[in-house]
Amino acid sequence: MLLIIGLLILYGLIRTVHPGEVAAAIRGATPGWVALGMLSSVGFIALRSWRWQIILAASVADAPLTDAAAVTAIGFAVNSVSPFKLGELLRIGAIAQRLRIGVGEASATVVLERILDVLALLVLAVGAALVSGQSSNGARVWGGLAALASVSVAAGIVAYVMVLNRERTMSIAAHLAARLPTRLRTPALNAADSILRGLALLRSPGRFIATGLLSLAVWIVPILGLAAYFRSVSGELGPVTLFLAVTLFVITQAISVTPASVGTYEGLFVLVLGAFGAGPASVLTAAAVIAHVGGIVTLLLVGAVGALWLRLNRKPLPVGLQRSVPS
Repeated sequence: MLLIIGLLILYGLIRTVHPGEVAAAIRGATPGWVALGMLSSVGFIALRSWRWQIILAASVADAPLTDAAAVTAIGFAVNSVSPFKLGELLRIGAIAQRLRIGVGEASATVVLERILDVLALLVLAVGAALVSGQSSNGARVWGGLAALASVSVAAGIVAYVMVLNRERTMSIAAHLAARLPTRLRTPALNAADSILRGLALLRSPGRFIATGLLSLAVWIVPILGLAAYFRSVSGELGPVTLFLAVTLFVITQAISVTPASVGTYEGLFVLVLGAFGAGPASVLTAAAVIAHVGGIVTLLLVGAVGALWLRLNRKPLPVGLQRSVPS
């Protein structure tokens, strides 16, 4: 049903902007710019993998970059074609099995990633807005970003306080667990302990700063990739304004409602970049379609490589785990 809704949105968009003009713009796209856009997806996965490995290594010293890269590639391949970012659940389960850690611990590292993502995009958007003088454009997106940033900062502060006061946190967890049925008390405490291990990065200011700086690169690369897709069909908008517009568009993709974001991706691309004066709508739609298809194809190919690597380097399921999985 969600896919049908997305297809209807896409069909309606194309019908309003003259399909012939959209097709002509796509045929006239510059291959070099499209290739750069596709390469940006590879760089995005590589940088995310490196950052995740640093986060994981805070609690699992021997966490290999290869495992983080393969699981990241598969997870984002699934994200590219599924609604609601279901690839994140796959990443959590896969890395927990590969590293013999609890699901709570793996989940905590992914939550840290998402907090860093939001803060990095906020910094990039504000920086580009100040340089370009276009802060008044995309007002609704700015509001959404402010809300996301507030939630992320609040979550980060809570996580830091929990880690900094580990004994107190576990004491509170034990108090709360005592109210649960007896059979659920131990799993609940295991979950709390596992989550705290996953937040171990917050105990190392130097490592946290490093991941924060790396997060900027994680998002600069795909933003430049989207700008390259746009440049393949249009020379409008100055570099800084285009960077800002694309950054705000990326923020709108935080949640994917339809499978592969069909329809919503193209509609929001046209809406956001149109707010900055880019056009006509048919060219924006062509850029959106090229970027969308190029990104999905690249992520699926990279995900296939990651799946092949995991298959060739399978680890047997453990009989007993050092870290609790029920969390």
